[in-house]
Amino acid sequence: MIFHKKVSAWLSDYKYMFRGAVEGLIYRKPPEHYLNYTAEGRVPVILIPGILGKWSFMKSLGDKISLHGHPVYVVPELGYNVFSIPSSARIIRASLKHIFSKRGHIVPRLEKGTEVIKRFIEANSLKGVVFVAHSKGGLIGKYFLAHYNKDNEVLGMVAIATPFSGSAMAKLLPFDTLKELDNDSKIIRDLEKHQDINHKIISIRPKYDNHVWAEKGSFLEGAENIEVPVKGHHKIIFDKNVQKIVLESVEKLTLRHRSGQR
Repeated sequence: MIFHKKVSAWLSDYKYMFRGAVEGLIYRKPPEHYLNYTAEGRVPVILIPGILGKWSFMKSLGDKISLHGHPVYVVPELGYNVFSIPSSARIIRASLKHIFSKRGHIVPRLEKGTEVIKRFIEANSLKGVVFVAHSKGGLIGKYFLAHYNKDNEVLGMVAIATPFSGSAMAKLLPFDTLKELDNDSKIIRDLEKHQDINHKIISIRPKYDNHVWAEKGSFLEGAENIEVPVKGHHKIIFDKNVQKIVLESVEKLTLRHRSGQR
């Protein structure tokens, strides 16, 4: 892409980033229909936002999934998602116990430890969950699938603009919370070793991603990869066609599981 078009794509994308930030201030609690409007046979969906993004950044996508009959859960304890990837995966693990046992959204403050999440899943024998994740959220989701999903409580994940190979952009920003997104970080290398779970992931990637600076972008070997004609790391979340593809992907993961396919 030529320079002026890249600049235009960045500016357009940041409008959506700002929109998501504003919605984070407006929407403090998930809509009631996230749990109250459900249809038979629809699997539960957990939204996992990217770094510095609250659940509400994904609200427009969550609304579409919910109105199709899926119970939609959010994890308030993630906050702005600045915890390390392992810690975030542990929070989700612990939150699963709460949201399925209480059917609510408000999660008590929990120790961010691996054993908390492990005990949580084992105690409740939860099954049939699909993650829908954006950016870093997809790395958290894959970490969960790789390390905490031995009993297959989570069927799979729809990842959107996730830097599975890391992003060189992390080298330029002096924030510890971004270091694990570096192409050569320990966590990225760990996740790349777990290719056996990639078949449980559908990766949706924009035609141009202004935040994922990597040769493969959001491409994930062994996963189903879908490129969409969207230019922008944040804009992709709000694209109506992408939202339709996400919903179709949730259904696809559900059918694969029920038919016993990989």
